[in-house]
Amino acid sequence: MATKKTFKDFTSRSYPDQAKAFLNAYWKDHQGDAETLWKWYNKFVQLDTENGKAGKDLDEFNAHRFLEAFGETKTIKELREAIARTDIDFNKRMALIEYCLWKFGKKVEDFLKRPQGDSKEIEALQELMNSIQRDLLEAQKKAETSAKKAEESEKKAKDSANKEAAAKKAAQELQDALNELKKQEESYKAKTEALKKKSEDENLGVVARNKAKNELAQHLAEDPLPLSKAKLTTEAATKKAEKTKKEAEEARKVAEEAAKAAKEAAKAADAAVDDLQVKFKEAEDKLEEAKSQGVGQGNVWWMERELSEARKFMPTKAKLKESFGQ
Repeated sequence: MATKKTFKDFTSRSYPDQAKAFLNAYWKDHQGDAETLWKWYNKFVQLDTENGKAGKDLDEFNAHRFLEAFGETKTIKELREAIARTDIDFNKRMALIEYCLWKFGKKVEDFLKRPQGDSKEIEALQELMNSIQRDLLEAQKKAETSAKKAEESEKKAKDSANKEAAAKKAAQELQDALNELKKQEESYKAKTEALKKKSEDENLGVVARNKAKNELAQHLAEDPLPLSKAKLTTEAATKKAEKTKKEAEEARKVAEEAAKAAKEAAKAADAAVDDLQVKFKEAEDKLEEAKSQGVGQGNVWWMERELSEARKFMPTKAKLKESFGQ
Protein backbone atom coordinates (compact mmCIF):
# COMPACT_ATOMS: atom_id res chain seq x y z
CA MET A 1 0.00 0.00 0.00
CA ALA A 2 2.89 2.36 0.69
CA THR A 3 4.11 2.03 -2.92
CA LYS A 4 0.63 2.74 -4.30
CA LYS A 5 0.19 5.73 -2.06
CA THR A 6 3.57 7.16 -2.99
CA PHE A 7 3.01 6.56 -6.69
CA LYS A 8 -0.40 8.18 -6.42
CA ASP A 9 1.46 11.37 -5.56
CA PHE A 10 2.70 11.27 -9.15
CA THR A 11 -0.46 10.06 -10.91
CA SER A 12 -2.43 12.84 -9.25
CA ARG A 13 -0.13 15.47 -10.77
CA SER A 14 -0.92 17.36 -13.96
CA TYR A 15 0.25 16.00 -17.32
CA PRO A 16 3.32 18.25 -17.60
CA ASP A 17 4.40 17.42 -14.06
CA GLN A 18 4.05 13.69 -14.77
CA ALA A 19 6.20 14.00 -17.90
CA LYS A 20 8.85 15.97 -16.02
CA ALA A 21 8.86 13.38 -13.23
CA PHE A 22 9.64 10.60 -15.70
CA LEU A 23 12.41 12.62 -17.39
CA ASN A 24 13.89 13.58 -14.03
CA ALA A 25 14.05 9.92 -13.02
CA TYR A 26 15.43 8.60 -16.31
CA TRP A 27 17.18 11.55 -17.89
CA LYS A 28 20.43 9.70 -18.54
CA ASP A 29 18.67 6.88 -20.39
CA HIS A 30 15.82 8.80 -22.06
CA GLN A 31 16.86 12.39 -22.68
CA GLY A 32 16.72 11.51 -26.38
CA ASP A 33 13.03 10.65 -25.94
CA ALA A 34 12.12 14.01 -24.38
CA GLU A 35 10.56 15.33 -27.59
CA THR A 36 8.48 12.15 -27.86
CA LEU A 37 7.18 12.72 -24.34
CA TRP A 38 6.33 16.28 -25.37
CA LYS A 39 4.19 14.89 -28.20
CA TRP A 40 2.52 12.39 -25.87
CA TYR A 41 1.82 15.13 -23.38
CA ASN A 42 0.19 17.34 -26.04
CA LYS A 43 -1.98 14.45 -27.20
CA PHE A 44 -3.12 13.76 -23.64
CA VAL A 45 -4.04 17.45 -23.30
CA GLN A 46 -5.86 17.42 -26.62
CA LEU A 47 -7.90 14.34 -25.69
CA ASP A 48 -8.69 15.59 -22.21
CA THR A 49 -11.21 18.19 -23.37
CA GLU A 50 -12.53 18.72 -19.86
CA ASN A 51 -9.30 19.41 -17.99
CA GLY A 52 -6.67 20.16 -20.63
CA LYS A 53 -3.19 20.73 -19.18
CA ALA A 54 -4.55 20.40 -15.66
CA GLY A 55 -5.75 16.85 -16.34
CA LYS A 56 -4.06 13.80 -14.86
CA ASP A 57 -5.42 10.72 -16.68
CA LEU A 58 -7.60 9.53 -19.57
CA ASP A 59 -10.62 7.25 -19.51
CA GLU A 60 -10.63 3.99 -21.48
CA PHE A 61 -12.16 5.51 -24.61
CA ASN A 62 -9.63 8.35 -24.86
CA ALA A 63 -6.78 6.05 -23.89
CA HIS A 64 -7.73 3.97 -26.94
CA ARG A 65 -7.72 7.08 -29.10
CA PHE A 66 -4.30 7.99 -27.73
CA LEU A 67 -2.85 4.58 -28.61
CA GLU A 68 -4.37 4.75 -32.08
CA ALA A 69 -2.80 8.18 -32.64
CA PHE A 70 0.66 6.68 -32.09
CA GLY A 71 0.11 3.55 -34.16
CA GLU A 72 -0.71 1.22 -31.29
CA THR A 73 -4.13 0.13 -32.50
CA LYS A 74 -5.58 -2.37 -30.08
CA THR A 75 -8.90 -4.10 -29.55
CA ILE A 76 -10.90 -3.16 -26.45
CA LYS A 77 -9.73 -6.37 -24.80
CA GLU A 78 -6.08 -5.68 -25.62
CA LEU A 79 -6.51 -2.11 -24.48
CA ARG A 80 -7.94 -3.22 -21.15
CA GLU A 81 -5.02 -5.56 -20.71
CA ALA A 82 -2.59 -2.77 -21.60
CA ILE A 83 -4.28 -0.39 -19.17
CA ALA A 84 -4.26 -3.11 -16.52
CA ARG A 85 -0.49 -3.40 -16.97
CA THR A 86 0.00 0.37 -16.82
CA ASP A 87 -2.73 1.16 -14.31
CA ILE A 88 -0.57 0.93 -11.21
CA ASP A 89 -3.20 2.54 -9.00
CA PHE A 90 -6.02 0.38 -10.48
CA ASN A 91 -8.50 3.19 -11.17
CA LYS A 92 -9.20 1.94 -14.74
CA ARG A 93 -7.77 5.13 -16.22
CA MET A 94 -4.42 5.81 -17.88
CA ALA A 95 -2.15 8.49 -16.48
CA LEU A 96 0.71 9.84 -18.59
CA ILE A 97 3.31 8.61 -16.09
CA GLU A 98 1.74 5.13 -16.17
CA TYR A 99 1.96 5.05 -19.95
CA CYS A 100 5.59 6.24 -19.91
CA LEU A 101 6.64 3.55 -17.42
CA TRP A 102 4.83 0.85 -19.41
CA LYS A 103 6.10 2.05 -22.79
CA PHE A 104 9.74 2.10 -21.69
CA GLY A 105 9.48 -1.04 -19.56
CA LYS A 106 10.16 0.64 -16.22
CA LYS A 107 8.95 -0.64 -12.87
CA VAL A 108 7.24 1.68 -10.44
CA GLU A 109 9.49 0.53 -7.59
CA ASP A 110 12.55 1.61 -9.56
CA PHE A 111 10.92 4.89 -10.55
CA LEU A 112 10.12 5.77 -6.95
CA LYS A 113 13.70 5.18 -5.86
CA ARG A 114 15.11 7.67 -8.34
CA PRO A 115 15.75 11.30 -7.31
CA GLN A 116 13.57 14.00 -8.82
CA GLY A 117 16.15 16.73 -8.39
CA ASP A 118 13.71 19.03 -6.64
CA SER A 119 15.32 22.17 -5.28
CA LYS A 120 14.52 25.73 -4.37
CA GLU A 121 16.20 26.80 -7.61
CA ILE A 122 13.89 24.59 -9.68
CA GLU A 123 10.86 25.83 -7.75
CA ALA A 124 11.92 29.44 -8.37
CA LEU A 125 12.42 28.65 -12.05
CA GLN A 126 8.97 27.10 -12.27
CA GLU A 127 7.45 30.16 -10.64
CA LEU A 128 9.27 32.32 -13.18
CA MET A 129 7.88 30.14 -15.99
CA ASN A 130 4.39 30.46 -14.54
CA SER A 131 4.88 34.21 -14.41
CA ILE A 132 5.99 34.21 -18.05
CA GLN A 133 2.90 32.26 -19.07
CA ARG A 134 0.69 34.78 -17.27
CA ASP A 135 2.54 37.73 -18.76
CA LEU A 136 2.41 36.14 -22.21
CA LEU A 137 -1.37 35.93 -22.02
CA GLU A 138 -1.51 39.53 -20.85
CA ALA A 139 0.82 40.67 -23.65
CA GLN A 140 -1.29 38.80 -26.20
CA LYS A 141 -4.44 40.48 -24.89
CA LYS A 142 -2.77 43.89 -25.07
CA ALA A 143 -1.52 43.15 -28.60
CA GLU A 144 -5.04 42.14 -29.64
CA THR A 145 -6.45 45.28 -28.02
CA SER A 146 -3.82 47.36 -29.80
CA ALA A 147 -4.69 45.78 -33.16
CA LYS A 148 -8.41 46.36 -32.60
CA LYS A 149 -7.85 49.96 -31.53
CA ALA A 150 -5.62 50.56 -34.56
CA GLU A 151 -8.27 49.07 -36.85
CA GLU A 152 -10.97 51.15 -35.19
CA SER A 153 -8.81 54.27 -35.48
CA GLU A 154 -8.29 53.60 -39.19
CA LYS A 155 -12.04 53.24 -39.72
CA LYS A 156 -12.78 56.42 -37.79
CA ALA A 157 -10.11 58.28 -39.76
CA LYS A 158 -11.66 57.12 -43.05
CA ASP A 159 -15.12 58.08 -41.81
CA SER A 160 -13.79 61.49 -40.81
CA ALA A 161 -12.13 61.94 -44.22
CA ASN A 162 -15.37 60.98 -45.99
CA LYS A 163 -17.39 63.42 -43.90
CA GLU A 164 -14.80 66.16 -44.46
CA ALA A 165 -15.11 65.53 -48.20
CA ALA A 166 -18.90 65.63 -47.97
CA ALA A 167 -18.74 68.89 -46.00
CA LYS A 168 -16.35 70.38 -48.54
CA LYS A 169 -18.63 69.33 -51.38
CA ALA A 170 -21.67 70.78 -49.59
CA ALA A 171 -19.81 74.03 -48.97
CA GLN A 172 -18.98 74.26 -52.67
CA GLU A 173 -22.61 73.53 -53.56
CA LEU A 174 -23.66 76.33 -51.20
CA GLN A 175 -21.18 78.70 -52.78
CA ASP A 176 -22.47 77.80 -56.23
CA ALA A 177 -26.04 78.34 -55.03
CA LEU A 178 -25.13 81.73 -53.53
CA ASN A 179 -23.44 82.75 -56.76
CA GLU A 180 -26.53 81.73 -58.73
CA LEU A 181 -28.79 83.53 -56.27
CA LYS A 182 -26.70 86.68 -56.56
CA LYS A 183 -26.84 86.41 -60.33
CA GLN A 184 -30.62 86.03 -60.30
CA GLU A 185 -31.05 88.84 -57.76
CA GLU A 186 -28.93 91.16 -59.87
CA SER A 187 -30.90 90.15 -62.95
CA TYR A 188 -34.16 90.77 -61.05
CA LYS A 189 -32.92 94.11 -59.78
CA ALA A 190 -31.72 95.17 -63.23
CA LYS A 191 -35.09 94.30 -64.78
CA THR A 192 -36.85 96.17 -61.96
CA GLU A 193 -34.73 99.26 -62.58
CA ALA A 194 -35.24 99.03 -66.34
CA LEU A 195 -39.03 98.75 -66.08
CA LYS A 196 -39.20 101.53 -63.48
CA LYS A 197 -37.09 103.80 -65.67
CA LYS A 198 -39.21 103.01 -68.68
CA SER A 199 -42.46 103.64 -66.80
CA GLU A 200 -41.16 107.09 -65.78
CA ASP A 201 -39.59 108.05 -69.11
CA GLU A 202 -41.46 111.17 -70.34
CA ASN A 203 -39.96 110.67 -73.77
CA LEU A 204 -42.17 107.61 -74.21
CA GLY A 205 -45.82 107.73 -74.99
CA VAL A 206 -48.52 107.14 -72.40
CA VAL A 207 -49.25 103.70 -73.74
CA ALA A 208 -45.63 102.63 -73.53
CA ARG A 209 -45.26 104.02 -70.01
CA ASN A 210 -48.45 102.34 -68.81
CA LYS A 211 -47.36 99.06 -70.36
CA ALA A 212 -44.06 99.38 -68.48
CA LYS A 213 -45.91 100.13 -65.25
CA ASN A 214 -48.08 97.02 -65.68
CA GLU A 215 -45.02 94.87 -66.37
CA LEU A 216 -43.27 96.36 -63.33
CA ALA A 217 -46.28 95.63 -61.12
CA GLN A 218 -46.37 92.02 -62.34
CA HIS A 219 -42.62 91.75 -61.96
CA LEU A 220 -42.73 92.99 -58.36
CA ALA A 221 -45.77 90.86 -57.48
CA GLU A 222 -43.97 87.53 -57.75
CA ASP A 223 -40.45 86.08 -57.97
CA PRO A 224 -39.45 84.94 -61.40
CA LEU A 225 -38.94 81.16 -61.64
CA PRO A 226 -35.12 81.31 -61.90
CA LEU A 227 -34.89 83.55 -58.80
CA SER A 228 -37.39 81.43 -56.86
CA LYS A 229 -35.47 78.31 -57.76
CA ALA A 230 -32.16 79.92 -56.75
CA LYS A 231 -33.60 80.85 -53.33
CA LEU A 232 -34.88 77.31 -52.71
CA THR A 233 -31.58 75.82 -53.86
CA THR A 234 -29.64 78.17 -51.57
CA GLU A 235 -31.87 77.33 -48.62
CA ALA A 236 -31.40 73.59 -49.15
CA ALA A 237 -27.65 73.98 -49.72
CA THR A 238 -27.32 76.03 -46.53
CA LYS A 239 -29.01 73.33 -44.44
CA LYS A 240 -26.92 70.62 -46.08
CA ALA A 241 -23.69 72.55 -45.56
CA GLU A 242 -24.48 73.17 -41.89
CA LYS A 243 -25.41 69.52 -41.36
CA THR A 244 -22.34 68.08 -43.09
CA LYS A 245 -20.05 70.57 -41.34
CA LYS A 246 -21.39 69.49 -37.95
CA GLU A 247 -21.04 65.81 -38.88
CA ALA A 248 -17.47 66.39 -40.08
CA GLU A 249 -16.54 68.17 -36.84
CA GLU A 250 -18.01 65.34 -34.74
CA ALA A 251 -16.31 62.69 -36.88
CA ARG A 252 -12.99 64.53 -36.56
CA LYS A 253 -13.27 64.52 -32.77
CA VAL A 254 -14.16 60.81 -32.73
CA ALA A 255 -11.22 60.05 -35.04
CA GLU A 256 -8.84 62.02 -32.83
CA GLU A 257 -10.05 60.17 -29.73
CA ALA A 258 -9.72 56.81 -31.54
CA ALA A 259 -6.19 57.69 -32.66
CA LYS A 260 -5.27 58.64 -29.09
CA ALA A 261 -6.72 55.38 -27.73
CA ALA A 262 -4.84 53.40 -30.39
CA LYS A 263 -1.54 55.07 -29.47
CA GLU A 264 -2.09 54.37 -25.78
CA ALA A 265 -2.96 50.72 -26.50
CA ALA A 266 0.11 50.35 -28.72
CA LYS A 267 2.28 51.88 -26.00
CA ALA A 268 0.87 49.47 -23.39
CA ALA A 269 1.41 46.48 -25.70
CA ASP A 270 4.94 47.64 -26.47
CA ALA A 271 5.74 47.92 -22.75
CA ALA A 272 4.29 44.44 -22.12
CA VAL A 273 6.52 42.98 -24.84
CA ASP A 274 9.58 44.72 -23.35
CA ASP A 275 8.80 43.30 -19.89
CA LEU A 276 8.22 39.86 -21.34
CA GLN A 277 11.51 39.90 -23.24
CA VAL A 278 13.34 40.72 -20.00
CA LYS A 279 11.70 37.73 -18.30
CA PHE A 280 12.49 35.45 -21.24
CA LYS A 281 16.15 36.42 -21.01
CA GLU A 282 16.15 35.91 -17.25
CA ALA A 283 14.57 32.46 -17.64
CA GLU A 284 17.05 31.46 -20.36
CA ASP A 285 20.02 32.49 -18.20
CA LYS A 286 18.70 30.64 -15.15
CA LEU A 287 17.93 27.52 -17.17
CA GLU A 288 21.50 27.49 -18.48
CA GLU A 289 22.73 27.78 -14.92
CA ALA A 290 20.45 24.95 -13.79
CA LYS A 291 21.80 22.75 -16.58
CA SER A 292 25.30 23.10 -15.23
CA GLN A 293 24.15 21.92 -11.80
CA GLY A 294 23.00 18.59 -13.28
CA VAL A 295 19.88 18.12 -11.14
CA GLY A 296 16.24 18.01 -12.21
CA GLN A 297 17.26 17.86 -15.86
CA GLY A 298 13.79 16.74 -16.88
CA ASN A 299 12.38 19.89 -15.31
CA VAL A 300 15.01 22.02 -17.03
CA TRP A 301 14.43 20.49 -20.47
CA TRP A 302 10.67 20.80 -20.10
CA MET A 303 10.86 24.45 -19.10
CA GLU A 304 13.18 25.15 -22.02
CA ARG A 305 10.67 23.47 -24.32
CA GLU A 306 7.81 25.52 -22.84
CA LEU A 307 9.87 28.67 -23.26
CA SER A 308 10.55 27.81 -26.89
CA GLU A 309 6.85 27.17 -27.46
CA ALA A 310 5.88 30.40 -25.71
CA ARG A 311 8.18 32.39 -27.99
CA LYS A 312 6.11 31.27 -30.98
CA PHE A 313 3.10 33.06 -29.54
CA MET A 314 4.91 36.09 -28.20
CA PRO A 315 3.83 39.38 -29.83
CA THR A 316 6.67 41.22 -31.55
CA LYS A 317 7.23 44.94 -31.92
CA ALA A 318 7.29 44.48 -35.69
CA LYS A 319 3.80 43.01 -35.61
CA LEU A 320 2.60 45.75 -33.25
CA LYS A 321 3.93 48.42 -35.61
CA GLU A 322 2.37 46.63 -38.57
CA SER A 323 -1.05 46.53 -36.89
CA PHE A 324 -0.68 50.22 -36.03
CA GLY A 325 0.18 51.05 -39.62
CA GLN A 326 3.73 52.21 -38.94
